[in-house]
Amino acid sequence: MSQVGGARAYSELRAHWPLVLTSCMGMALAAAMVIMQGVMIVPIEKEFGWSRAEITSGSLIVSVLGLLLSTAAGYAIDRIGARRIGIAVAVMMSGALMLLATATSNIWHWWLGWTLYGLAATATGTVWLTPISAKFDRNRGLAIAMTLAGTGISGTLLPVIATYVVEHHGWRAAYLVVGALFAAIMVPLTLFVWHGAEERPQAAECDGQAQVVELPGITVGEGFRSLNFYLIVATMLISTMAFVAMSVNTIPILISLNLSAAQAAAIAGTQGLSGIAGRFIGGWALDRMPAKWLVCGAILCTLCVPVTYLASPGNIPLIFAMITIGSVMSGVKYSGIVYLVSRHFGPKSFGTLFGTVSIAPAIAAGVGPVLASYVYDVTRSYSLAIWASLPAMLIAALLVSLLSRYPDFEPVPAQ
Repeated sequence: MSQVGGARAYSELRAHWPLVLTSCMGMALAAAMVIMQGVMIVPIEKEFGWSRAEITSGSLIVSVLGLLLSTAAGYAIDRIGARRIGIAVAVMMSGALMLLATATSNIWHWWLGWTLYGLAATATGTVWLTPISAKFDRNRGLAIAMTLAGTGISGTLLPVIATYVVEHHGWRAAYLVVGALFAAIMVPLTLFVWHGAEERPQAAECDGQAQVVELPGITVGEGFRSLNFYLIVATMLISTMAFVAMSVNTIPILISLNLSAAQAAAIAGTQGLSGIAGRFIGGWALDRMPAKWLVCGAILCTLCVPVTYLASPGNIPLIFAMITIGSVMSGVKYSGIVYLVSRHFGPKSFGTLFGTVSIAPAIAAGVGPVLASYVYDVTRSYSLAIWASLPAMLIAALLVSLLSRYPDFEPVPAQ
């Protein structure tokens, strides 16, 4: 990057850092409910006598709502504006967290809180990434990485905060504290820091009159007719399903390879921080090299995990190293997919198109672990699932390599 280009890139961050901060914290809020779930299972089970399947059923509500409404939520973001939807999302999500503190033994009350959260979740992370796509050019990769790092912030801090509050004041207080904390952060950010300028069409003077300039990019119809759109969706679906099937079952897979439960937990616990590192590495690299080859390489690198399981099942240091590398590369891949959507389709219809793309990982995250567990239930081994991940990742890498060069969109005056 030249000195002039570097100055321009960092001028973007200086000008729009409030937007990046708001988007980052929005992603942290979006991850809060699911991350806290692991801390809450035991105390809720003791109080209500619910099964663990009933307690975790809320995440299924979120997946179903995402499948049904993510495209519509993205369309609303494109039509109404990201800031207005973002304010509603911040209020609904933080409110849902606090609502769960009032749950009774009636499971429908529990599901009500998750439904409120799930409705807001249909717009995330589209609502936080749409303005990033519109305002960043030279440093878009880094801005995307900084936004996505919000999930890592929640993953690192919330288990500690929630566990402390649960131990001293109970699980209800934990939901109240975390919900109130996010409300105190996100509502002021969306109302007073994020001013909405990033989603207004630019204005230009023509013969003494202000002329509205449309956001650059393609329409929703053009996106849905584009081969690139389906290549990206297929890449996201296949690669996520293969990797999540492995990562969610990391501990039982490692135990099946004769590692102790303590060793397996210690190795699995590194995946969160590795994923954050991967997103920042990906953000830095995306501003310096072709995105599709970076994503292709990242997917191929995640093959190191199943290959190590199969080739060196007893080599603990090697397994630890490969799982760390795989998590880093998964973070690189996700940042790259967001970047590819923004470059191929532009900001005009980013909300609708990325909202639709987001359905793929939602499906994969629900189906992949279930398939791997089913294979184990039938065969009493994860070997078949591990072998199946190899061609899946190769196919995903091939699909992303087939993407054409993304266009250079130029804003045009509205007619």
